[in-house]
Amino acid sequence: MIRALILYYLSIKPTHGYEIQKFIQVSGADTWTKIQSGSIYYALAKLEKEACIQTLREERTGSRVRKIYEITETGQKELVHELKQELSKPIVSADADKFLIGSMLNELPKDVLQHALRSHITELQEKKAFWEKWKQAKISDKSLLADKISFDMTIDSLNYQILWHEEILNNTDSYIEVGIEMQNLIKSIDFSNIDDKYSSTTELNETVYIQELRNEIINNPASAAENLDKLIEELKKK
Repeated sequence: MIRALILYYLSIKPTHGYEIQKFIQVSGADTWTKIQSGSIYYALAKLEKEACIQTLREERTGSRVRKIYEITETGQKELVHELKQELSKPIVSADADKFLIGSMLNELPKDVLQHALRSHITELQEKKAFWEKWKQAKISDKSLLADKISFDMTIDSLNYQILWHEEILNNTDSYIEVGIEMQNLIKSIDFSNIDDKYSSTTELNETVYIQELRNEIINNPASAAENLDKLIEELKKK
């Protein structure tokens, strides 16, 4: 997911690794995904080597030099490939990185997105049918409770994954709109200027408030300008 996230961010605007790291922290994704700051810089170096991104310029802040990256044409194609791959991956736990993809789906053409969703739903349905048949063959009144629970957990997980993907498939336009609004938010804010303390657990109330403002911007376009001003002012306090 880290490759897709970096390419997605750079498809919106050129920036450096630190801003991408701060965006992950501000969004709260660092608390439930396995993305670490070191993996961002490793992925940036690898993507540059693959010609998916390139150095636009270098900026000096004191003794620190930051490389500003921009996405290339190769990177744009790789972004579509990465997003399609992420859509085909199973959701295996509550901290699955795949949950990040919801706000990036506008980067895929609608027909490509829906085809990928349908294909993965079919795959999940086949897996669910297999486990249901296997449960009927293996589980009896004499089976251990833990064995029964294991089958139920697997089948329930597959069922919820199907529901998750069907929700996006049935409301594709809404998720594309959310992606566009997220892009506008990223364009308007330099997340690297937000103080480090912002992402600490002691700032939970502020995080919730900012998330509410973000949701209001997305769900109520009529007041988007006003709420965006509030959001920017709130972030400036940090």
